[in-house]
Amino acid sequence: MAQRRKRPGPPPNPQVGKRPSQPGFLLLLAVLWIVAGIVELTRLHAGWKLIPGIVFIGIGLLFLRGAAQTVLRRSK
Repeated sequence: MAQRRKRPGPPPNPQVGKRPSQPGFLLLLAVLWIVAGIVELTRLHAGWKLIPGIVFIGIGLLFLRGAAQTVLRRSK
């Protein structure tokens, strides 16, 4: 029998799964959520304004943590 040659394929990708987002984009989202929370706390006149304000700022802090983790991961 004739020997079959292996076709050269693309090199294997060492990155498994989705690549992390850009830290600048995550930082921008964090700032937008935190500003939205501050605006919501200062401008809304409803009695329950603390709940959405805290949630908005908390989401912003999560994006800020993600940006910091991405920067630390890339610096290694």
